Amino acid sequence: MTAGVVPKVSAAPITATAAATTTKTNTVELLAPIITAELLNQSLKAGEMLRIGRGSILTPSARDWLNSKRTVWSRQNKMGPASSIPRPKWRMILQTMTPTVQALHESLRRLAEEWTIEIVGQPIEAAQLAMSLVNTAECDGVVIFTEQADLVACQANRSERVRAAVMQNSKQWEQVLRSLGANVVCISPIGRSFMELRNLLKECAGNPPQPPPGM
Repeated sequence: MTAGVVPKVSAAPITATAAATTTKTNTVELLAPIITAELLNQSLKAGEMLRIGRGSILTPSARDWLNSKRTVWSRQNKMGPASSIPRPKWRMILQTMTPTVQALHESLRRLAEEWTIEIVGQPIEAAQLAMSLVNTAECDGVVIFTEQADLVACQANRSERVRAAVMQNSKQWEQVLRSLGANVVCISPIGRSFMELRNLLKECAGNPPQPPPGM
């Protein structure tokens, strides 16, 4: 009897460690760097809720899966001591993946900085995700890297709560964030250096977007 039980006991923890762990009765926790629809299909059952890692990235197919299954999901809080001065919460949406953006993405993940990164395929997806994040107050602001910056900003501004603006260069930073109070900043990464994009993000991370007077 013992020999027949061993394969069942040893196989289950391997799958759970690699993909998911159950923290509560109906909550499954996925900590994989990239979460796909296939992984969700393997890990979740009907009626279960999902919690993903702070730095985990949901692919477009994974988001479609969650929407189709009406799955309630959340993201882990940052581990570590709380700060007395909360930092602004920014999200980054990557729609155009140039080599520079890819390097920036890897750098931010490796350094565990205060950025949650999402990857989408189409400009309209970037605009819709930004509107959803702002409307649900899931973050203070969103930075979108897309070569269709004007189109994405125009689409996002259809939401009353969104103040989207296109930033062409670093000289526009003060106007975009302070004068306009933009909470969605659209940047084309085409022709930009790694350091230029990195410095823009550093400026952004320290400045919560505030609506200008009268808005």
